[in-house]
Amino acid sequence: MLWRRTAHDRAGSALDRARRPVVVLASALVAAGVVGGAVLVGLPEGAGPDGTSADIGLSAAARAGGSPTTARQTASGSTAPGTTPAAAAPTSSAVSSRATSSGATTSRATSSSVTAATSLPASPPVPSVVTPAGSSPAPAPATAQIPAAVQPPTTGSAGSAVGNQAALSWAPPAGSAGYPVRSVTTADALTVVDGRGGDIRIELSPSHAVGPVTIQNCRNAVLIGGRITVLPTSQVGGYDQRAIYVKNCTGTVHIEGVQIDGNVEGSEADAIAVNSPRAVVQIENVRADGMRGGYSSNHADIFQPWGGVAEYRIDRLTGTSNYQGLTTSEVSGQIGRGTIRSTNIAGSDAGVLDQGGYLFWLKCNDGYPLELDDVYVAGRSGRPLSRSVWPMPSDSGCPSTIVDGTATWPTVTTVTGGVHEGYPATGDYVPAGSVGLGYVSPGYR
Repeated sequence: MLWRRTAHDRAGSALDRARRPVVVLASALVAAGVVGGAVLVGLPEGAGPDGTSADIGLSAAARAGGSPTTARQTASGSTAPGTTPAAAAPTSSAVSSRATSSGATTSRATSSSVTAATSLPASPPVPSVVTPAGSSPAPAPATAQIPAAVQPPTTGSAGSAVGNQAALSWAPPAGSAGYPVRSVTTADALTVVDGRGGDIRIELSPSHAVGPVTIQNCRNAVLIGGRITVLPTSQVGGYDQRAIYVKNCTGTVHIEGVQIDGNVEGSEADAIAVNSPRAVVQIENVRADGMRGGYSSNHADIFQPWGGVAEYRIDRLTGTSNYQGLTTSEVSGQIGRGTIRSTNIAGSDAGVLDQGGYLFWLKCNDGYPLELDDVYVAGRSGRPLSRSVWPMPSDSGCPSTIVDGTATWPTVTTVTGGVHEGYPATGDYVPAGSVGLGYVSPGYR
């Protein structure tokens, strides 16, 4: 999704500084009897800079609402201006179906696609998602067939999503069971959960998939279980779509047991993006299937802390993407530390392939400690490990070394461990059907 550059690339830094967040404030209807009501809060910030292989792309329109001009920079440092049309944001509250030329039916989002989840009053808890008055339930986005190499996600019935029962590495913050609850039920729009500086516990619908979720302005936040299906668009409200976006939080954000479905016709989205330089973000037992994107529009990553994070911790993450996977480089904010354990990412040939294919990405000069432990990537069709990690062995800055199917970066002394080619011997670290609806946590070490 975001800007990529090698150690010798610097031309994009001025564009980083030009970014300004856009916050849209609007009043929402106050539900009868609910104290304080609901407020439509800041939309997620636009996509930061990013790119693929030797190219770097920055959509100013997507990031700051300005001119839809994309700067493309080669690895040699030369920059050539180009333009990329900004994706049109949906404009009404309904989701309609239309027939494509091939006869397939796809869902097309036609709303601003943003709702807000708000604080609940004292017990008993009540649903807190605001939806347009008089609207009726929208059909679910059309899901395309995933290529045979990537099995489509399945979900067990409530209470049966149980996979690997080994304890996870990191527990949620102490006392999180008592946090105020924010319920998310909307399936056809982005839900913005604003912590307003406090602690929050986000509960996704136990019965159906919901749309993308932004968690912002929190101290600590906990999201365990549930399923998210992305919308059939590349942008929501003029900003790049992310299934989960963590923004401006300052404590520990714990994301566990969530199933993310990105295999939707017309969609382009990241699975998880972070812009919280003061937060610790924990991602455990998460599966993201079929993420789609392209160099010319929304760069689809499984995980990217593009806006900075104090520390990210990943234990058991499985994902597939037709564009990019784990992008660990510093872009618009500093990263303090990173740990990636028991993670496997596979390339997908779903949708339209528009460059990409690098499933693990770091920069030579990031400088923060990064631990890689049992990390696997399986490249797109015909793409070996040497062309599925960045920097590649041919890079002049900090080339990778590939020995016995494992890529390491000997000159980057802050990175320990490496990236293995293929799949874990026991299969996906997060098997299909083991997370999502009815998720049961295996506990913590």
